Amino acid sequence: MKGIEAFDEVKRLIVVAAHPDDLECICGGTIALLAERGVDIVSVNCTLGDIGTQETGIVRPALAATRLAETEDAARILGVRAIYNLGHHDGELLPSLELRAQIARLYRLTQADTLLTFDPYWPGQIHPDHRAAGQAALDAYMPSKMPLYRPEQLVENQVGLSKLERIYLFSTDREPDIVVDIGAVRARKVDAVLAHKSQFPKGAENLDWLAELDAEAGKPYQLAAAETFKTLRVW
Repeated sequence: MKGIEAFDEVKRLIVVAAHPDDLECICGGTIALLAERGVDIVSVNCTLGDIGTQETGIVRPALAATRLAETEDAARILGVRAIYNLGHHDGELLPSLELRAQIARLYRLTQADTLLTFDPYWPGQIHPDHRAAGQAALDAYMPSKMPLYRPEQLVENQVGLSKLERIYLFSTDREPDIVVDIGAVRARKVDAVLAHKSQFPKGAENLDWLAELDAEAGKPYQLAAAETFKTLRVW
């Protein structure tokens, strides 16, 4: 079992998630630690998060704009350098060829060496958007390294083929092999989560579930709070 040292060789990290606030809730502590180490971090959200509310007096475009602004605030707190939103509708994401191409373009553009994304193979991954984001992120890995795949992307920004070397999956209980102690940065993680005010209007009162999740992840390893990942072997 490895800890934060599993990321020792990471210089450029791309995180592919489904919704604004996924990154912060699931791996915000690890992201904060990696930012402190000087890792260049890019966040990608596949959807606008435009149905993520119980409020009935708001329209989807307005909610999407709010969630994009909240994502920017959270990124500043965690030390994320850049954020991208791929513009798909919340609750309707599919691992389509279009989504695959969008993600492959960002692998090439950012020249990231490491990917974090959802584990689409975990049976407990009941949110279809989470499964779709993870599947599309993995599907984009191989073609992004091939010069005849979407060659216009290479010309568009004068960038090279993808440099991805390693993939770590989050939101999984399929025997994770990395456990990161986030105790020292958990307060910053919470601040980043709370930047998503549209999702957590009562502030810390809304986050008992998150405290339980982080504590449960750390308990087998005598850690007060942790985040876990599974290494995906790539060739």
